Amino acid sequence: MNRTIVYMLTLGTFLTGFAELAVVGILPIISRDAGISIAQAGQLVTAFSVGFAVGTPLFVSLTQRSSRRKLLAAALLVFAAGSLLSYFNEGYAAMLALRALIGAAAGVYLTTALGALPKLVPVGQLGRAMSTVMMAFSAASVLGAPIGIALANGWSWRSMYLLLGAGALLVMTGILRKLPEIEGDVPVGFGRQFAVLRRPALAAGLLMSLLFSSGIALLNTYFVPFLQDVLRLNLSYTGMTMLLLGLAGTLATRFGGGAADRRGPPAVIVRSLAAMALALALMPFATYVFASAAGGLASGLAVSAAWMLAYSVAIPAIQTYFVRIAPESTNIVLGLNTSLLHLGVAIGSLAGGLLADVSSTVRYHPWAALAFGLLSLSAGLASFAKGERAGSPENGSGRFVSE
Repeated sequence: MNRTIVYMLTLGTFLTGFAELAVVGILPIISRDAGISIAQAGQLVTAFSVGFAVGTPLFVSLTQRSSRRKLLAAALLVFAAGSLLSYFNEGYAAMLALRALIGAAAGVYLTTALGALPKLVPVGQLGRAMSTVMMAFSAASVLGAPIGIALANGWSWRSMYLLLGAGALLVMTGILRKLPEIEGDVPVGFGRQFAVLRRPALAAGLLMSLLFSSGIALLNTYFVPFLQDVLRLNLSYTGMTMLLLGLAGTLATRFGGGAADRRGPPAVIVRSLAAMALALALMPFATYVFASAAGGLASGLAVSAAWMLAYSVAIPAIQTYFVRIAPESTNIVLGLNTSLLHLGVAIGSLAGGLLADVSSTVRYHPWAALAFGLLSLSAGLASFAKGERAGSPENGSGRFVSE
């Protein structure tokens, strides 16, 4: 395995994840600096996710025959251009448009990088290569918010775009110099890509994934304002708190993958979504009833951590579920799921922004997230039930059998 190439692809993946997640930690700063509301600042997350969800399948479909090397370089060039233009543009409309452009470029890069790995490494080393590249997203989820906060406090929040642009150009140069030519794939039409939705168990599972992502984004996008305005966390402790919660979430993600292998994805998903719902239901009590008590902040942080740990455990289990439920269409299904996850982020951040505008607070966001969580759990139970009616849900190899 050419480790240099794998590490270059990993660095590019980290940049795409950082571009998406760093904004979440600095919404109050962006709001103040740009003269916009918290809800409007939150739509920067929505714009990125819409670009990712809509632009990725479109551009990937149009470029299926293209050289992977050239496509990766082109995606990074667009990503860098969008980032550098974002540094110099202060208008809100331009900020949104450029975020959507960056999101689309990030999606094309990530999808192409993962698709290129099987052609770059031996079969026996593919799992390690995949985990190395995908761990970059976990690292971005841990470091994105605290680094964004540090940059915003020490320099300016726009400076992250300079770093993103420079990093993308660096990775692009490395790919053009080191990555061998890799032919494109046999074209797969939109009809075949969406034909899998005719399978009830799979359609219900994808709906579960969409609602799951929407509920997380609704609260997560506005989590820093929630910490500061509702839990009354001191501003100076926000970055460290986000870092610690992110580290705990990364460990929970690794645990979730192992648990899905041992117990089967459906069991882990049901328990995780139920735990998420319980934590969200308890969150108002932790933040309202005990707000006046000495342990009010501690109880609020404890319940928030429980919510984050629960959804972190669910993430790899959901991905594993789709691999097992449709082994013959893994690439198509995972591609659809990736787009739906980002569409869910767009829906959740938009809904969270509307709720913040209407109520002038983020105090009620846990209730709204709870509604999405319960709907997600219901869709998941329906998916598992439909799969069971089509055959045994788990055989000796742990493979889920669907229609």
